[in-house]
Amino acid sequence: MNPHLPIDDSLDAWTRHVLDVHFDPAAGTPYWLGWAADHDVDPRTAVDGFEDLQTVFGPFDEDVLCDLPVEQFHPKRLDGPRRVYETGGTTGAPKRVVMSNYWQQQARWADGVLPDDFPRGNLLMLGPPGGANNAGVFVQHLADEWDALPFHVTMDPRWAKRLSERNHDDFDAYVDHLIDQAARILESQDVRVLFTTARFLERPRVRTLVDESSIEAVYHGGTALDRDTHRIFREEWYADVAFAGEYGNTLMGVAQEVPPSLGTAAERDYHLDYVPCLPYFVPEVVDDTGDVVGYGERGTVRLTVLNEEFFLPILQERDAATRIEGADPYPWDWLRDPGTAPDRVDDAAEGVY
Repeated sequence: MNPHLPIDDSLDAWTRHVLDVHFDPAAGTPYWLGWAADHDVDPRTAVDGFEDLQTVFGPFDEDVLCDLPVEQFHPKRLDGPRRVYETGGTTGAPKRVVMSNYWQQQARWADGVLPDDFPRGNLLMLGPPGGANNAGVFVQHLADEWDALPFHVTMDPRWAKRLSERNHDDFDAYVDHLIDQAARILESQDVRVLFTTARFLERPRVRTLVDESSIEAVYHGGTALDRDTHRIFREEWYADVAFAGEYGNTLMGVAQEVPPSLGTAAERDYHLDYVPCLPYFVPEVVDDTGDVVGYGERGTVRLTVLNEEFFLPILQERDAATRIEGADPYPWDWLRDPGTAPDRVDDAAEGVY
């Protein structure tokens, strides 16, 4: 049971509930109702728990999220305020989904996992894209949880990718342009938390901004962070501020960094360990045959999203991670050191995001 979500169900019970929502003949999700008719199966009766998803559903073709109308992917019962979200689009056409309050729930979850002494206050988002991407909305909801204000410097990750491939000087000029905007905000605003990416934190100008401003905490996400850089950030560059991270994406949600109460970064030898937000999404670490690897072993991340707004089974991600055993109050599998899988490096664009 997740202590930060209003759900009392086990993972198996929640899986059955989500299938009841999306495969309801009267108010379910058009894409999945069509899929069930084509495959002559009713997942509501064929699936008894999470493990059964493997026997009923094959690997999900994520390209349909690029090509079909977005209304096909949310249940008809989802009404009221809704928003279309897009992935970054740096590895191909962006994928689109419709959600209502999912990212508000994710912000509440992240705030619950963050340690009590992590500074809360006005946030500045530098780097992660806003607009149709989830990052800006997540920061907005996180600020709401803290009764604070969000400030945004929005990056276009697709343009950044073009610049990084075309001309490194132009790319650096664009990054400086983004940092300039952050600097202007910090000149007049009381900002306590910087929400940014590891690639931005590697820039000396960002280190100076943190040193010379009201910032008391750094919250990083969006790009992988290797152990050596993680150690330097915590022990040297950003040693005077609180430091935390999250791993996630538009389709998944937020896996929050393990809080210090469950073992400090130094005790973990500066590995970055993340707690997935079960039961809303379940990332599994699998080998080349699709079998879940043992604890301490590395493999590819396979994702299943289970929420009332959006259902996505068995999506093979581009990331690799190490599977580690969780601990109370989060006694499910955690992810260690996620990053682009070696065979997908050529497809990835992580210049600043």
